[in-house]
Amino acid sequence: MTIKNIGVIIQARTSSTRLPKKIIKKFDGNNTFLDVLLKRMLLVPKEIPVVLATSTNVNDQVLSEYASKYNLPIFFGSEHNVLNRFIECADSFGFDKIIRVCSDNPFIDINLILELIEDYNGEDYLSFMVNGKPSILTHSGFFSEMVSVEALKKVKKTKNEKCLEHVTNCIYMCSDQFKVKFIEKNLPQSIRCTLDTEKDFENLKSVYFNWYERIQNKNFLFDDLVRFLKYDDTENLLEKMEKEIKNNTK
Repeated sequence: MTIKNIGVIIQARTSSTRLPKKIIKKFDGNNTFLDVLLKRMLLVPKEIPVVLATSTNVNDQVLSEYASKYNLPIFFGSEHNVLNRFIECADSFGFDKIIRVCSDNPFIDINLILELIEDYNGEDYLSFMVNGKPSILTHSGFFSEMVSVEALKKVKKTKNEKCLEHVTNCIYMCSDQFKVKFIEKNLPQSIRCTLDTEKDFENLKSVYFNWYERIQNKNFLFDDLVRFLKYDDTENLLEKMEKEIKNNTK
């Protein structure tokens, strides 16, 4: 495993337009889905630094409490120029390559993060191709992506405003300019374990109470959660997730 100068950066903010403060919305006492994610990120080997990166917006100051709770460093950067936030965060912590994790994905597969590190071979961008689509464009909530800081800085020099918020799309869509590689994965298209809407919140609560809270190994494979949704779920979550996918397809 090559881990030199690789760090995990968790992208987080509270100013979501569809569901404000969704990642810190309480559902089980004081529990939130940000708690679920950050507690699970402690499963990442300690040799691989994990940083919570948020914005300088005063409303995001609350996230420092969560970082402190799980003994994670926090970085405050540009609210709207996410590309710059990642570059500055990486430079601040001495990362040459980063694993980007979205805070909207509380049930992200930690093993897939390690698979990226194991499989990395000098690419500018390395991630997963899920059913023929880059995982970042899916709504499964299981996948992460690796990108070199050098590639991010190259994108910054283009001054293309379309690249400021989504960070990596100007890299993986430009394989003629960057070294891009995808690892093939298959997944039922009706899976939606990302948090974006009120219905997502209710669906993920059901996943939490009916499955996650009951399993002993929190370092599960995404296949384990898929198996539950396909065969053991009694609340028809796949049907609800599929409906929410259709409602949020642009």
